[in-house]
Amino acid sequence: MAAAIGKVTSKGLSETIGEELVSLIANGVLKPGQRLNEVHLAESFGVSRGPLREAARELEGQGLVISRPRQGFYVADFTPRQIVDLYEVKGWIDQAIIHDVMTYLDRATCREILADIDSIVTTDKVSFANSLFAFRQRFVARLHNRILAAQALSMYRQFHIVTALIDVSDSEDRIARIVQTLRDFWQALAEGNSAHAWQVMQDDAAFWRKNVAPHFETNPTDITQK
Repeated sequence: MAAAIGKVTSKGLSETIGEELVSLIANGVLKPGQRLNEVHLAESFGVSRGPLREAARELEGQGLVISRPRQGFYVADFTPRQIVDLYEVKGWIDQAIIHDVMTYLDRATCREILADIDSIVTTDKVSFANSLFAFRQRFVARLHNRILAAQALSMYRQFHIVTALIDVSDSEDRIARIVQTLRDFWQALAEGNSAHAWQVMQDDAAFWRKNVAPHFETNPTDITQK
């Protein structure tokens, strides 16, 4: 695992460590349910255990890590219930993003974000997950409401991991669908059509709630209770 971890030297230490941990989870270096070895990770990052624990606590608040008394931190293991809940939250945040964009961003900025979709790497599942998250980070940085931006980024971190973890045979089709949805969404916003942008997100969420959750299924009754 040491070869996959780089020294942390930038400012915002706990935030930077948190991003590194998210990347390690999404890339499969840290597995769902795996305990975080604080000593090894701190040494690998070149930091003390204090900032590492702070980062882990922040990720715990985002649902990516869980803590167990006297045992430490563990990578969260997604369930169908969590996937369904995640898409429900996404619906709320999508509405807020549409409102923020239509209120504060001009159409030229929307077109710039639309063009930025071309930068998303689609060659393989892990590269796509990392590149998609980077795209989302860039457009979230343009949002006017910074509380909304923080909540959106927290949600996208979870989708980052879900996108990388899901094991399917039709990954190319899935990637193409996600990219096309992004194009349709930002094209609608660039045209000032908020109603169509919202419909795109509703249709997309309905599809993925049915499609993704079963791949994380541990208890078939979990997803039928909503």
